[in-house]
Amino acid sequence: MTEKGWKKLRNGIEIKHLARDDAHNIQIDLIRIAPGLKDSPHWHDSWEWVYILEGDLVDERGVHKKGDFLINQKDSRHQPASETGCTALIVWCGSVRQEA
Repeated sequence: MTEKGWKKLRNGIEIKHLARDDAHNIQIDLIRIAPGLKDSPHWHDSWEWVYILEGDLVDERGVHKKGDFLINQKDSRHQPASETGCTALIVWCGSVRQEA
């Protein structure tokens, strides 16, 4: 059973919505990635800021650990994965599209 406030986003990824400003289309969420996950590639049609709270996040730029801050620019493709599992705080706007 999922902890209070956490929802399944897709296989191996859970999300907890913290705040949303519809007027500016910005939201803040916590994301949890299961150990061993390799997510499908996706793009954001705007920016995304990622702060690693626990574990590791692996993407095309390398391995990111607790305390690392990442900026994903508009339309940048990324494919997050994690060997140990990861919890991250994300601030983002726009929408996400998955690779078919």
